[in-house]
Amino acid sequence: MMEEEKEMHMTNQDYYQSSETQQSQEPGIEEAQPKGEVKISEEVISQMAIEALKSVPGVLPASSGLVANLRLGRRTSSGVKITIEEGAPNEVIVDTYISVKYGLRIPDIAWDVQEAIKNQIENYTGYTVKAVNVHVQGIHFTENKSQSQDLINP
Repeated sequence: MMEEEKEMHMTNQDYYQSSETQQSQEPGIEEAQPKGEVKISEEVISQMAIEALKSVPGVLPASSGLVANLRLGRRTSSGVKITIEEGAPNEVIVDTYISVKYGLRIPDIAWDVQEAIKNQIENYTGYTVKAVNVHVQGIHFTENKSQSQDLINP
């Protein structure tokens, strides 16, 4: 009886192997490959950059300046401006406008901002970050005071 089970098992295995080779040899059958493109909005990438910016201690988003307030340039939100260059792979340029807490070394903070934003965008989107430009537009003395002033004077 054991021999019959072995033969039955072998024949089932042989059957599956032979059907797999037949399918791969048939010219009209192809595996379904997903087709199309995935495009990620500038607003989505901007939100990722803002979250990365907020994760750096001693940094607050600042206004992007007069040009953005007059709506003469590309749209900015919360101190971040995104430019996507189409290609293979897509490349992203990020301009950040920040306020740094008084007493912190600005070049170190700028480096931390660049690394945080670059890692966040590349890990979650698959896009390549070409540049992260950091524009330090001011300093603040305490985070609570500047956040409450931002709420009063947006």
